[in-house]
Amino acid sequence: MIVSLSTLGINKVGPSNAETSTSNPGMFQLDIVLKKGHNLAIRDRGGTSDPYVKFKIAGKEVFRSRIIHKNLNPVWDEKVSLLIENLKEPLYVKVYDYDFGLQDDFMGSAYLRLESLEQKRPMEVTLTLKDVRYPAHNLGSLLLSVSIYPKEGITREAVTVVLTMVEMRNSVVLLT
Repeated sequence: MIVSLSTLGINKVGPSNAETSTSNPGMFQLDIVLKKGHNLAIRDRGGTSDPYVKFKIAGKEVFRSRIIHKNLNPVWDEKVSLLIENLKEPLYVKVYDYDFGLQDDFMGSAYLRLESLEQKRPMEVTLTLKDVRYPAHNLGSLLLSVSIYPKEGITREAVTVVLTMVEMRNSVVLLT
């Protein structure tokens, strides 16, 4: 039986242009709990925002939270698990204000350097949100719980084989 990694709640993050570590060629599981935001930026006329959060690694979106309407101190308590093959690639976190029918407003961003995390130990991390166009503005912060674990015996090649087999199974067309 083949089980998709996404069925297990694990998203695979692929290779990037960043240098790969020769000392740790295996994969890592990154568990993140997006807990809450604090004093987020006002982007709507009523003095509130409708925030949601995106996580990106190597330019690829790997997670998007739900929208919390009319709240500058939202509580998400959303968990995501990611398979990472390169700890040198930072987690890029961006916060947006949802606007129905319009382009969503940028509320701030931050980076989390994965190689700075202590492995096998959950940590609470507060990320201060910034906008490079307005570095002096206070855009609030996000509270995350993060942990990273080496995935013994899982290699990029093994994940590729599983994903390929799942894709093949999902693309079978029956001709009658």
